[in-house]
Amino acid sequence: MNRNRMAFPRLTIWQQWLVHAFLLWLSMNLADAMTFWYEVYTHGSYLINSDGSPVSVWQRFANHNGVQLLWLVILGGTLLIELNYHRLFRARSLPTFLLVSFVASAVFVRLLLAFNQWRFEGSTDRFWEPTLTVFGYGIAYALVRSFFNQRIQQTQRQVQQSQAELAALKAQLNPHFFFNTLNSLYGTALLEQATNTAQSIEQLANIMRYTLSEAQRDFTPVASELGFLQDYIQLQGLRLAQTDATRLQTHLVYDQLPAQIAPLLLIAFVENAFLYGISTDLDYFIAIQLTIEKGQLDLVVENRLFPQRTAYGLGTGIHNARKRLDLLYAGKYNLTAGPQADRFRVHLQMNLH
Repeated sequence: MNRNRMAFPRLTIWQQWLVHAFLLWLSMNLADAMTFWYEVYTHGSYLINSDGSPVSVWQRFANHNGVQLLWLVILGGTLLIELNYHRLFRARSLPTFLLVSFVASAVFVRLLLAFNQWRFEGSTDRFWEPTLTVFGYGIAYALVRSFFNQRIQQTQRQVQQSQAELAALKAQLNPHFFFNTLNSLYGTALLEQATNTAQSIEQLANIMRYTLSEAQRDFTPVASELGFLQDYIQLQGLRLAQTDATRLQTHLVYDQLPAQIAPLLLIAFVENAFLYGISTDLDYFIAIQLTIEKGQLDLVVENRLFPQRTAYGLGTGIHNARKRLDLLYAGKYNLTAGPQADRFRVHLQMNLH
């Protein structure tokens, strides 16, 4: 899966013209067909073929496009409007655009009337009405296109500004400086024989490195996610007193077969237990059991439930994790989470294939 947004190709002037012509042709034919059908349905057939049968919607469509060459007229008119928009409206002054558009509309209508008289012996009296119609449509089209182009450009500027601000914020937290500092602290702790401190620094560095690198991927090896979880659990365990009344139990099993998983997917369930399952004045326990065998993942996380707490359980992390599961593993997972007797229990079963 590509993390980059799909970029739509920019159409050339000629491609824009063809799209414009097709949409206008489709709209005019649909509008005419619906109007004709409504008139026939309401007042009965009013157009009759030479054999006495009523003219159908399809026959009317065929006549407009096969005999009267509506599609060719639309192609010519939209080409005129597109060229005026791109070459004049966007590049010249407004008076120039209006003048040339009016003259071009008048010439186009005059040619159209001449063709109509030559082929169908039609009248050439109606000149100003179609001329003003083509001229007005060209102006409206240019104004609408300009409005939407301005909105698009404004949005693009806002996105670019946001990206620049985000890049500036990221630059303030230089990863190289951060990891170099942690390495220095780690070396100092070893020299001072502060083993636990050195271990904590190393685990924190591993967590930060994973978050800044692997978390940017769509999927990561299971071994990497498992190592991240182990560092997180051990770092949390350093601040917890291990007694009979306060227990942290973990059991992580992995068969080492190649498998991929979405990064930072499991941490939400583990973090939830440490967030809601620890008390400074009451007994508590946290139990984490993770098994990954033959591409099948089974995770059980349990922590003591404290009834006196008004906020516990399904936090934002688990809610977001469920959304990611729906998106990435739809139909391939089963998740249950909620209170059971004296504990809060999360059980996730997932097919990694």
